[in-house]
Amino acid sequence: MDSGNGHKQVNLVQYRRLGARWQFVPVVRKNGKPDPRLVLIDGEPTSSKGGHFYLAWREEGKLKRKAVGSSPRVALNAWHVKMGILAGVVEPEPEPETAESKTIDVAIAEYLRDVKATKSAATYKAYKRDLAWFREHCGKHLVSGLDRSDVMVLFAAGREEGLNQKTTNKRVVVMLHAMRGAGAEIKLWKGDWPKTADKQIEIYSPDEMQKFFNACTEEEQVLFQTFLLTGFRSEEIATLTWADIHYTTGKISVSAKPEWNFTPKSYEIRSVEVPSALLAKLKARQKRSNSLLVFPVPKHPTRPNYGGDGVDAHLLEACKQIALRAGLNCGKCEGTYTVKRSATKKEKLPYSCKTQPRCSHWFLHKWRHTFASNMLPVLGLKKLQMVLGHKDISTTQKYLHLVGEDEVQEKVEHSVLAAFV
Repeated sequence: MDSGNGHKQVNLVQYRRLGARWQFVPVVRKNGKPDPRLVLIDGEPTSSKGGHFYLAWREEGKLKRKAVGSSPRVALNAWHVKMGILAGVVEPEPEPETAESKTIDVAIAEYLRDVKATKSAATYKAYKRDLAWFREHCGKHLVSGLDRSDVMVLFAAGREEGLNQKTTNKRVVVMLHAMRGAGAEIKLWKGDWPKTADKQIEIYSPDEMQKFFNACTEEEQVLFQTFLLTGFRSEEIATLTWADIHYTTGKISVSAKPEWNFTPKSYEIRSVEVPSALLAKLKARQKRSNSLLVFPVPKHPTRPNYGGDGVDAHLLEACKQIALRAGLNCGKCEGTYTVKRSATKKEKLPYSCKTQPRCSHWFLHKWRHTFASNMLPVLGLKKLQMVLGHKDISTTQKYLHLVGEDEVQEKVEHSVLAAFV
């Protein structure tokens, strides 16, 4: 790109949507200079309204582009300055990277860097997964090119993939935080957000829990009784240390574990009162333990050097194994799971919870729900909020509808209307 006077030529182009695609189109030239009020589309001059301008030139044979905003006046001034720089009559000034030039991948990397520095490892992992999903469904390159249509694509993708609407909405929120923080101007219309229905809270019944604990080994029984009687999340149980157990006060605490990359939020650092019977079991377990962790990776039956020190990442599998052993699976869960055969080959195999530990009715967070629903009448709403580590009391209030259900059922059975059945 050279002009007739020997100077390197700078073109002004616009990045805009044409049909279903975004692409660069040339700006109309008049008397050798660009007129950014007009662009050429299929050879016809068209209004430039609705796109972003870029300077385009070559350095050492490679095409270079630089975003210069959406204003025709600003774009033309930038063209004059760039021409002067390349001609050697204007000194270049370093400019900060903006949404006009920042790529989506760079914006994601910067956002995740900040999340990793300020949030928990679990939050970082979740946000990384959410943004990877966004990237799968977004073919654009620059932050400046994002708009409302990209959000609508994500909502549609969530429905096509059968995701829970709350999951899709959460992923969109993460995407908006990351991209708006990088300078994207994404404006949504009223009513764009799909409504969600609150999922009914599931808890384990006394009969289910009795059968479950009867099927446990001694080690498993202590583990899941700790789940039940603390209301702790799975990561809080997995990183629980003996220093967190206070035998004299009858409490078990949640605290930061930097050595295992676990840092609870400030409002989640808390202590929970537990029954003395559980404390007695834990004290007996501590006497046999050589680990700092209360529930480390179990020792391998045939490999003496395996297990015993690391954080156990298989608590969910253990829960499902016990449920199958106890005959508690619903027998209706079916689907496929992926088995990695080699570095390049994967195979999908069918499963049924009739014979495999894959029942969806058995999951770790259900122990937390069971604790909360049973302890709400005992502790009261505000105390339960503190015990569960909820930042907002509205999160705790979702357990209110479970209180007194037995009494209501009893009254229904003995009501005047029931006599007519």
